[in-house]
Amino acid sequence: MRKILRFDELDSTNAYAKRNCSLILDQTIIVAKTQSAGRGRMRRTWLSEPGGLYFSIVLKPKQIDFLPNLTQGMALAVCQTLRTLKAQPQLKWPNDVLVNNKKICGILSEAVTSKNGFEALIVGVGVNVAQKDLSRAGQPAVSLTQLGVPVDTDKLLDLIVDRFFARYESLLKQGFSAIRTEYLNYFSYIGKEVTIQHGAAPVCGTVETISPEGKLVLNTPAGQTIISIGDMCI
Repeated sequence: MRKILRFDELDSTNAYAKRNCSLILDQTIIVAKTQSAGRGRMRRTWLSEPGGLYFSIVLKPKQIDFLPNLTQGMALAVCQTLRTLKAQPQLKWPNDVLVNNKKICGILSEAVTSKNGFEALIVGVGVNVAQKDLSRAGQPAVSLTQLGVPVDTDKLLDLIVDRFFARYESLLKQGFSAIRTEYLNYFSYIGKEVTIQHGAAPVCGTVETISPEGKLVLNTPAGQTIISIGDMCI
């Protein structure tokens, strides 16, 4: 059985995991009812009020060729879980989960390194579950309660984690190709015009597909462009 560390409040589950990484066993799950300094991608704040599910998993795999794809695997696990609960989620590359174009889940993965090299990957997840007011979220957001989908946060945690680990070994060995077909089933942006924010100059183009490596493939005025990292905007 995987070890779960539960807290009423942390600054963030990722920060706790990073501070205590050397003492935490592989595949340990850290859960907090609230976070005082929750974070998202691109240094954004993640509003972490009571009613949400906030957790991080500490992963210490020996095979590390496909670490970025573990984050995409978690996004897929969340999507598949929400679908079983009768929500209608979609994936926004690389790892945001939306319902009705509103964010319901964010994922932030961070590597821990030392002088000896790679130590762990911390996969942090925030899911809006029972919140009734997300007006302070800073972006269009929605919770399962607002969608009329009641679920206990502990049950939701179990469902998501089980789905993630069902694909975990395949992801470590094969990378994104192990989940590409399933991922594309939740990705509704092919053929749409998007802008990718990364670095000083945004990249605009039409989404062609997602590569077997999990990268976004765009058709741009300069030709086909492959994006490895960035923030996708419609």
